[in-house]
Amino acid sequence: MAKIGEQSFTVIFIEDSDYTQGENITKGVKVTTREEFSVDGSKINKFHTTRVAIVNRFRNDKIRDDINNKHIPLGPVKCISEKSASGKNFFNLVDA
Repeated sequence: MAKIGEQSFTVIFIEDSDYTQGENITKGVKVTTREEFSVDGSKINKFHTTRVAIVNRFRNDKIRDDINNKHIPLGPVKCISEKSASGKNFFNLVDA
């Protein structure tokens, strides 16, 4: 998702896509978008992310059921950098 920056997109499918490095497992998701984006010269519409706030949102059973099973797309949304109350930066999914 970092490759598309703050461009807006519509989510039409979500699946788990954990990242394993050695013995460490990082929770992740793969998001399929309605829109295609040009990334490194290729048109793609599937994006992997391990951004915690995004992963936590897309691991929500109701959101996943609405998108994957009821075919209710989410969006348009975009992924933006925000500051938490503690002052740390994090990525959040917001309406576009």
